[in-house]
Amino acid sequence: MQLNEWLYTTNYKSFNEWQNLVINGGDVYPSVRIPYDEWLDEYLDNIEDVPLIDVKNLLRHLLEPITRNQDLSDYSINKIMLQSKDAKLSKRAKTRASSERLIRLSKGRDAWEGITWVLDLLPNKPYNAAQALESYIYSQPNLPDDRIIGIGQCIGIIYAKFIYCENSLGKLMNLKPIEFEWFIENLYESMGYETLWTSASRDGGKDIIATAIRPDGVEQVYIECKLYKTTPLTIETVRAFSRVIEKNEVNRGVIFCTGHASESLKNEDRRIHIWTYDDMQTLFNAHLGSDWSERVERIVENKRRKYSPKHV
Repeated sequence: MQLNEWLYTTNYKSFNEWQNLVINGGDVYPSVRIPYDEWLDEYLDNIEDVPLIDVKNLLRHLLEPITRNQDLSDYSINKIMLQSKDAKLSKRAKTRASSERLIRLSKGRDAWEGITWVLDLLPNKPYNAAQALESYIYSQPNLPDDRIIGIGQCIGIIYAKFIYCENSLGKLMNLKPIEFEWFIENLYESMGYETLWTSASRDGGKDIIATAIRPDGVEQVYIECKLYKTTPLTIETVRAFSRVIEKNEVNRGVIFCTGHASESLKNEDRRIHIWTYDDMQTLFNAHLGSDWSERVERIVENKRRKYSPKHV
């Protein structure tokens, strides 16, 4: 049985009926979460066929501002308590009146603010959008249960539609090796790193140096890009990269390889993470957006303008 199912309105019998009521402002409960787990599962299973505009429209309504009857009741009771001659009651009411929820109600706003601004991060920054929602839940421990469940559902929708979706990697295989390096450099910039692309004449065993400031210090990552069509990644290549990491005392290394890499090779050095053709799609979707394949040429061309004619 679902949470508060006994309170559900009876004016819908299917997901589509419920969604139409929510989107059109109908009197329906629940309105900020999908009522049944099986409806959510079915929606996620078929989300590839749902247009982007419709997905964002559903998310918008699940994340809109809300005010419950309980919030209004709490506000009214607290106003009465503020007028109480009982010092303890009055003091308690003053403390409660400082809560953001009651302050918003006192100004004629909804008790719980909406989080629809995360939609501006879609489809290009889905991982950031999901992280923002997770952070919101973490920072608001007193959120209503319906809102907590609804935000969790929204996170699942974002992952299903924008991160765990199929996306052709074919355009990568048409790039030149140097263009593939630029594309990966752009990926790390999107992940918040400061990057330095090293031209072939001075790469010293790495194509990109990525640096980020972490709470416990500076993280430096060496990145190697291997645009292979049929050639598998070899143990010699990985071990040579290990020596570069060891010599330069960097935190870790990453190899992007469009060829095959065996599981034993992936476990050769725990300091090195190997992204293969089959693995890297999810990473691209998360940090470049589900439409990244449509922007490959633009990303590469922007890098070409940056580095030409000095390095290219």
